[in-house]
Amino acid sequence: METWPEEVVRAFNRSKFNRDETKKYELVLYKPIEPILQEGPQCGIVALAMAMNNHSCNVKVQSIFEKAKELLYTIQGELFDGKEVLESYANYSYRFTCLARVIPHLCEQFNLTATVHQWAKVTDLVDCLQSGCICLVPYDSDANHEPCLKKGHRAHWLLVHGYLKELTSSPSNEYDLVLVQHGKSKFLGAFSMLDLFQSNGQLVDIDPKRRIDSEYCLPKDASLKETLCNLFVAI
Repeated sequence: METWPEEVVRAFNRSKFNRDETKKYELVLYKPIEPILQEGPQCGIVALAMAMNNHSCNVKVQSIFEKAKELLYTIQGELFDGKEVLESYANYSYRFTCLARVIPHLCEQFNLTATVHQWAKVTDLVDCLQSGCICLVPYDSDANHEPCLKKGHRAHWLLVHGYLKELTSSPSNEYDLVLVQHGKSKFLGAFSMLDLFQSNGQLVDIDPKRRIDSEYCLPKDASLKETLCNLFVAI
């Protein structure tokens, strides 16, 4: 830890993993990210802005928001599937959750390439990180922002831009950590990669409370299985 950046040390010390003295970690990779706090339901746009700025695009959240509105991907700040947004926009309503496949379309508008990946194995994310990418990941966010299992009812976006390898256990990645930033905290987080993988893989439907809210235009079947579940975006 002596050679780790200060913010990585603080993130690790704040995490629950700091209490287990039997575990030793190596900082495999880390790309510093300037945090941006979200205003309203803009978790995907804020995560995307942080990723773009890491690639020296120097894009403001408002610029991405305006471009997304121009393309009819959003009204309030969420990101949507193109076809359903056109239908939603015509009805002056909007949809609850942001969809991974819209992010590459937005990136193209700023001359940046993004690719949607299936997250079938825990190591799929590591492979992308080690190739030089940073990754936007949808997951269920608990009250402390760590991954939880709420079937998509607490869906949120974060940006993974670092990786801590646990050295003393089996090579199963069970105790490995990812370093993350998201729009609800200015602090770097250290989350269990396995917990994040499991949270991402159970994003199946929208909070029932959202389904009866007239302010939201929801997917016809209220399913996230084809839009967020087992997906992440590499930039």
